[in-house]
Amino acid sequence: SSWPQTTTGQLTVSTGSAVVEGSIGQTVTLDCSYTLTSTYTVRAIKWYRVEDAIRDPVLIYDHTDGTAYAYGLYRNKASLVNMNAADQNASLRLTNLHFSDNGTYECVVVARGSGVAPQEEAVTMELVAWVAPNDPIITDDYNPNTNNLTLTCTAYSGNPAATLTWYRDGSRMYNDRALVFTSWRGYLDTQSTISVIVSPGQSPTFQCVANHPAFTSPKGVSVTLGAPSVSAINISPTPTEYNPLLERDDVILTCMTQEGIVPEPTYTWQHDGGPVPASAQRYGNQLKIFSAQVEDSGTYTCTATNAMGTDTGEVVIVVEGVSTFTMGPGTSTMSPGAWVGVALAAAVVIFVLGLLVGWLLKSRGTEATGKANQPRKGHHPDTTRQVEAVLPRAGTDQGTTRTTSVPMRALPALPHEYQDLQAAQYHGLVYHNEDTTDEGYEGTAVPVVGRNAELTGNGSEDYEIPEDNAYLELGP
Repeated sequence: SSWPQTTTGQLTVSTGSAVVEGSIGQTVTLDCSYTLTSTYTVRAIKWYRVEDAIRDPVLIYDHTDGTAYAYGLYRNKASLVNMNAADQNASLRLTNLHFSDNGTYECVVVARGSGVAPQEEAVTMELVAWVAPNDPIITDDYNPNTNNLTLTCTAYSGNPAATLTWYRDGSRMYNDRALVFTSWRGYLDTQSTISVIVSPGQSPTFQCVANHPAFTSPKGVSVTLGAPSVSAINISPTPTEYNPLLERDDVILTCMTQEGIVPEPTYTWQHDGGPVPASAQRYGNQLKIFSAQVEDSGTYTCTATNAMGTDTGEVVIVVEGVSTFTMGPGTSTMSPGAWVGVALAAAVVIFVLGLLVGWLLKSRGTEATGKANQPRKGHHPDTTRQVEAVLPRAGTDQGTTRTTSVPMRALPALPHEYQDLQAAQYHGLVYHNEDTTDEGYEGTAVPVVGRNAELTGNGSEDYEIPEDNAYLELGP
């Protein structure tokens, strides 16, 4: 058979595929090509989406000026594959495929010969955007009077519809009834139903397998005919030694049976052999106790039942009361376990703080000891702050009077804090002659008292605080 095409003799338009398929998010190409006689030239390429015989423009390309315009939602996703007229290619490229791109598309080519009216030909094709359906699920209906078991497998929300196949104990079944429904969003739901008669004592396994072009491999689900078996009852939130169940907690008990058992079991609950608390609600295989109270503690029994048999399971829960203490305008509640946690946390914090304080005190003691053993110029033995007195030279002229300010010092008050600076005074200063060859300091002590002091000497001399006897005291 030939590919779809139309022709007027001078112009022929065709497509390589009447159906184009692609997965959501992919880029697809709608193939369209044309041929012309030597007396005709292409004038325009037009793409439309057709629905109910109404054309909505997708892209228009004008060969006379080389401009292309994409419309509406196609503005950032539609383009021509090749705009070279010599290649006679009118294919359309669509990026980022959406489910809403499904539909019928039309390729129109307009050509014109010298002295004749323009001619146009068109070809249509279908675009199918693949949407992977949900994994299949099985529901059941069992009639114990007739031993008839009806199983329905459903794969929801696909495009195209999924293909469903049944197996019994590994063998293909062919007596299913398949239906396809369109959901309100336009997706396709596939259902397949089988009915079988099962004898007492049998426990066959039925499997439904879904195939779809968007699947990398088939998806399957299985059920087995049999009696339920309660393996455990789970508690949520899971209680621990330090995080027990507390008053006003919402507690959920889940009765666990083997997966895929049919008929689907029904579940009943008891509390200490009697009815469950009034605040409890049943949801399938779950019992939810809202705002649990201390009196809700006890043994909870779950009974799972179907036409094949019955099984039970038990679990004990303990709901602890809370201690209340006042904090400002409100109150806070804590369990005994929580109090233990708080006490442990407080002990750890106190221990860490003790280590930190000890380290700081040791550091300050080491620093003070080291400085006391190594006196430095202008350093008061009773403080860790160094104060140096530098008497700047006033010039080179001799016999002049130089004036300098006595440095200020800070008095230690509390640990790691200092008071405001206060005036200090030197009880002795001596000068050192730069030309002397003797070690140590020479000269006579010159008293300096008050905030400002005057010192007279030669311009070639430096005045320093002696290492051995200079010290600071508070000024008056």
